[in-house]
Amino acid sequence: MTPLDRLIALAAVQGTLDLRCQLHGSWHLDHPQLPASEAAYHIVLSGECRLSLSDGRHLPLREGQLLLLPHGASHILSHGEGTPGRPQQDRFGALPRVRIGRGTNGLDMFCGHFHHAPGSALFDALPEVLLLPIQANSSLAALVELLRQEAESARQGARSLIDHLSGALFTLILRTHLEQQPVLSGALALLTDRRLARAWQAMLDDPARPWSVSELAALANQSRATFARNFAALAGTSPGAMLTRLRMEKARLLLRTSTLSLNAVALEVGYESPAAFSRAFRQCHGDAPGRYRQAGRAVD
Repeated sequence: MTPLDRLIALAAVQGTLDLRCQLHGSWHLDHPQLPASEAAYHIVLSGECRLSLSDGRHLPLREGQLLLLPHGASHILSHGEGTPGRPQQDRFGALPRVRIGRGTNGLDMFCGHFHHAPGSALFDALPEVLLLPIQANSSLAALVELLRQEAESARQGARSLIDHLSGALFTLILRTHLEQQPVLSGALALLTDRRLARAWQAMLDDPARPWSVSELAALANQSRATFARNFAALAGTSPGAMLTRLRMEKARLLLRTSTLSLNAVALEVGYESPAAFSRAFRQCHGDAPGRYRQAGRAVD
């Protein structure tokens, strides 16, 4: 697995395409802040509208753009200056549909969300707003077109396929984002540095190993001091703190998806002492490992 694969797996990303919006005339849709474990996305199939964010920013959204709000920020989508039309709901193909007005020149848009583990290093490394041209990545464009075809069909299994495609959509969004070579931070920034990436991959591949800064520095072909300084500058934290974070993300995943005992989970993430593991987990996630697992089962 590549480092990006590891980060996506630790974040336990699952996607869903919620509805299709076909909006004409003047309209206004308010989207409240999502929970810490959800990110919102919109795909503009045709037409245009305005995005308004709580920090006062206003951005145009146009045909062929994909908007991702990795931290689920509250936002308003709108068009026109008149009295907003009244939304109506029906069904179009495999998806629920929201309609306002009628015509041929309105906005046609998919709306969905990604569910993920809260506080993941991957999502913390993403900006508040990610606006991508769909055609910038041929695979992304092809997947969006396949989503459209399935959403418009009434074929058997369309709903399941749409949700699986939505999960794949997140990976293509990340790939397109990285290919645009933006200024990155945190876990993603470490992927772009040729030397630090070798140490970062080793940590992701084997977070249970008791890595020393000297060992990681050797992998990066840097002195201990230089490595620690460069790592902190990109990641925003020390190698030791990042290793602990990886261990706690993996522990959270194992507690929710495996039947391993608490002692076995502790060993899997590098803790020979269950008490030390419990303290580290509680400090990171705000709850003891056993209670965290029980809470997950109650939700399921």
